[in-house]
Amino acid sequence: MVSPYMELRRLVPIQADRGIAIGGAVLPAAKQHLEAHGFVICEADAHTDQQLLNQALSSSEPGALLCLRCRISHPLEAKVRGFQRQYGQTYGLDLIDLATFALDDDGRPLSYADISSNQTPLVSPFTAEVLRTYKPGFCGLPHWARLKLQVHNGLKAYFRENGLLLISDWALLADSTGKRVREAWTSFGAAGFTANYAVALHQAYKIHYHSAKASHQQATGKASGWIPNTDFLQLIAPEQAVDASANQLKAIAHALRLLKSGQWQRSASLDDQLEAEIPDPSTLPSTEDQFSAAELRSLITAALKRAMDHYMPAVLTPANGDSNLLRCLWGGWAEGLTNRPLAERCSTSCGTVSKELRTTHHAKAIATAAAVELKRHPGFVSVSHSVKGAERLVEALKNHLLKPEREGDVAPLRRWIQQYLN
Repeated sequence: MVSPYMELRRLVPIQADRGIAIGGAVLPAAKQHLEAHGFVICEADAHTDQQLLNQALSSSEPGALLCLRCRISHPLEAKVRGFQRQYGQTYGLDLIDLATFALDDDGRPLSYADISSNQTPLVSPFTAEVLRTYKPGFCGLPHWARLKLQVHNGLKAYFRENGLLLISDWALLADSTGKRVREAWTSFGAAGFTANYAVALHQAYKIHYHSAKASHQQATGKASGWIPNTDFLQLIAPEQAVDASANQLKAIAHALRLLKSGQWQRSASLDDQLEAEIPDPSTLPSTEDQFSAAELRSLITAALKRAMDHYMPAVLTPANGDSNLLRCLWGGWAEGLTNRPLAERCSTSCGTVSKELRTTHHAKAIATAAAVELKRHPGFVSVSHSVKGAERLVEALKNHLLKPEREGDVAPLRRWIQQYLN
């Protein structure tokens, strides 16, 4: 077994097709350093990490630092492959593209003085940047390497370009400005509350977020994992139920994701010859023909369900307005009542029914969110090749939400409303 302190995992060229792959190489200089200092090891451990780090800090020789660069290239490779397994298919992430951010190390000798004196924001190779910024005692070296990769600005930009934001709803809200919230809600928000209300709720959230997060860290010893509890939600919006506040915050975060990712407006080509014909969601095409109609239908159902779960609670539980009236209207609509019977049942006017429900508007908003998710899947790649193709996808999904597939069935949006209200 080769010691991870002498084997560097890195990107290597493949001569046969002039491509690039992830490979490993035993570095003679690293091996010589281990042997010269009496390290008889096969597996890595924290004690050896610290010994080599002490040597790197106290000597101008590059050997110890090279051993540590080899060491952390292994967890970096594992993290890259983990990203690809978890998100690759859904978001179209390429393994080699991911690896370029972490495994760019060519093994050239560097001392700790070389990297610590470098004033650039990000030292290359990335393994050297990990070691330059490592703080012993905060966490182990492998964990630090994974954390540094996850906050790599270039990697985050790559994720964002592909529609992926690796941040919780609560951190996303804390990192967003009121101006961005207004823009997101105006473009992608539900009709349950106004952009002014979204900005006000977000402002109240940010005022109390950092102290709540600090209390969580003091109580648990962990910087991550905080979620707003009942006391927090009552503090920021004492006039309404905590469930309503939580749903509204999630809806705002969802709108921010759509805005920040930019995926909703991306089109690979404007060539009309590549447009996909979409007669209905059950026959949405795949460029590879490796996905059956049943698989595509399952993907559509799941995407629409997630979009409804994000979007509709805020519509049904508005910050301002008569929630009892809304529940009456939506409940009657879900049963199939038209405007006049709904107005009679809920003791209101037909104009109010039309104004408050806006079913087509909501269905299109849900369809747009679902389309953003579906276009990341290989089975729907053909619809992202043109603006018109994407628009047809949204229209097909909207119609699917509002119309039953077979006579006697309940349309998906009506069925979801019934389940939610019950």
